[in-house]
Amino acid sequence: MLLDVHTFQNRVHYDLDGLVSDLQDETRRTTASEAAAWRNSLPAFSRVLEQPALQPFHVQIGSLGGVEVEYRLPASASWADLVLLGRHEDKPSAVVVELKDWHTDGDEPGPREGLIRHNNRDALHPSDQVRGYVEYCRRFHSAVQSEDAQVHGCVFFTYASSADPYREAPHHALAESYPLFTRSEQDVTTEFPGYLTSRLSEPDGEFAERFSKGAYRQDRGFVRQISAAISNPETSPFVLLDEQRTGFQKCMKQVERILKPAKVSAKPKRSQKSVVIIEGPPGSGKSVIAAHLWASLAANDRVDGDIVMTTTSGSQKSNWASMFATASKQGAARGVVKTANQYNPGLSPIWVKNEREKGRPTLVSEWRENLAEYARQVDRLRCPDDAYAVSIVDEAHGLIDPVAPGREGVPPSGWCMHAGPQAWHIIRSSRVSIFLMDGDQSYRDNETTSRSSIVEFAKEFGVDNVEIVDLAGAQFRCGGSAEYMDWLDELLDLRAAGTHQGAWRKGHGGPFEFEIAESPIELESQLRSKLNEGHSVRLLASYARPWKTKKSYQPHDLPAADQDFAIECGVPGGLETWSRVWNYAPEQDYTLFVQAPEGCAMGADQLAEVGCPYVVRGFDFDTIGLLWLKDLVRRGDRWVANLDHIHESAWKKTRSQARKEGGSGPHADELLERLKRGYRILLSRGIRGAQIWFEDDETREFVEAKLGL
Repeated sequence: MLLDVHTFQNRVHYDLDGLVSDLQDETRRTTASEAAAWRNSLPAFSRVLEQPALQPFHVQIGSLGGVEVEYRLPASASWADLVLLGRHEDKPSAVVVELKDWHTDGDEPGPREGLIRHNNRDALHPSDQVRGYVEYCRRFHSAVQSEDAQVHGCVFFTYASSADPYREAPHHALAESYPLFTRSEQDVTTEFPGYLTSRLSEPDGEFAERFSKGAYRQDRGFVRQISAAISNPETSPFVLLDEQRTGFQKCMKQVERILKPAKVSAKPKRSQKSVVIIEGPPGSGKSVIAAHLWASLAANDRVDGDIVMTTTSGSQKSNWASMFATASKQGAARGVVKTANQYNPGLSPIWVKNEREKGRPTLVSEWRENLAEYARQVDRLRCPDDAYAVSIVDEAHGLIDPVAPGREGVPPSGWCMHAGPQAWHIIRSSRVSIFLMDGDQSYRDNETTSRSSIVEFAKEFGVDNVEIVDLAGAQFRCGGSAEYMDWLDELLDLRAAGTHQGAWRKGHGGPFEFEIAESPIELESQLRSKLNEGHSVRLLASYARPWKTKKSYQPHDLPAADQDFAIECGVPGGLETWSRVWNYAPEQDYTLFVQAPEGCAMGADQLAEVGCPYVVRGFDFDTIGLLWLKDLVRRGDRWVANLDHIHESAWKKTRSQARKEGGSGPHADELLERLKRGYRILLSRGIRGAQIWFEDDETREFVEAKLGL
């Protein structure tokens, strides 16, 4: 919603309820807390704009995220609270304002520049938050790039009158670059208006309109810098080996065929598409190929369009974004990473509800009709056709297909089921779509996309020949032992006995170690020995324990009995409780567990938490320690899923149906299959080895027999 300042103030003063209602309709966010935040924040900001010098400018209002009014950044899941638009020094200018309706009493400086101690917990510093929005606009906003616009950012506390801890060390430089203003009289009447007028000196309605309708566009010079950092063999965390190089070359062949014109002056045909599927087991290097594909294409000036990395989970999103930012030393590098949910053209549950109120029976199975109707109603799609030159989808087996057989009604994790399959939209929105996948790593109920379904979707767009790249046999994890992965698949009955190539068992499978511990205490001791040698280690488990600490701000400080894992272990002289919490991920930041940065519990101790399959899928560590619990147990000649010990929230539908079957039936079989896939994910995260503790004696004895012990 784009308003001039005068209109904005009139609506705040005389029609606040109507303005809030309009924002709810436009943003599709209707909770009482969000409405209350609007009613408090908007009048506070309106008072800042009372200065006559600010009256001619425009205010961009978008959607509410959490408790703030926001403008959705192009092709992003992020929302900037408010944007003031105009000109300054003969250039278009934008000022992003982050509104914080926070109580700051008792807040303290945080342990790192980007973290503040708020409400007795570490939270993202508001200046760091607005820095992310500003950098994104500078590097990925079409109107900013095409007009060389200036972009600035600041924070306005709409409730608090003091923000001193936010400016103290280690936040000095951050607060100076992205200043903070409060509701104090001095800030509201002098400091904050002065900051705005020093960056907005005259209105520019045309730029305001172009900014409001801006699209995602990569700054080619910027992405070339990122590409150089990722491609540099001396500094890159991604190195191509053996079959990875073959896969990389095959992908490049397809990309060049579609995107590179025969002559420099020629233009590629926008309607022509290509689809590549790269398949391989855990550790075969799919993610390395994905990184090098992106880097090679980003550096090529003849590739016309944007090249994006696409992820299928919150853990992937935060970790890929962090790796790009770390490798390039550019925080805005996170902007090249997109989630599969962002390919939605704009359908939402609110739109579906409104359609039904009009009498149209909107159904998930009629998703093509839904898309056609939506396209008739809007000026432009949120994610248009051919929006990207190349989409590189890592962990594509995690894509959602709400119309896959037997998957109707499965919760979509933020995806509107009425929009249809995510893979279909990725192909629609991309001239080249590259899917890296392993069907045996599909883990959650809603991870329903297969190679065959992608091939069928491709045909709808005129792609009859999908390039398939097979990385089977390649193994760069598990000590380089492809035989270990074969043995693991046979152990879990994921392939028939005797069908694997070669043999593996403890002591005969190369450098990969596989050891069994007598207790969690011994397991931790073994891992600490590896940690002290300089190796990366992680504790892992499947969801055989409920996430009791999910809403705790400081789970590590809880008593042992209140933590997620509290296991009694026999020690000389009696019993000792071994305790841990599940992976702590405030604001969906899974880098805390996977990358263990300084300033967090995992940074201080890599064994402070236990990770689940969802968090670690796609990542590896030198040695993993697995708590093999009682959710998957061996009974006689078969594996059994123990329903009383399964707490995976993403299996609610399958688990409920399996329970109705009494543990025996098609849904129980499906639950068992997914459970075994979860253990396959966990047991294939180690580069050098795996240390295991078994909660169930019969299961341990079975594995020991398979190991030849």
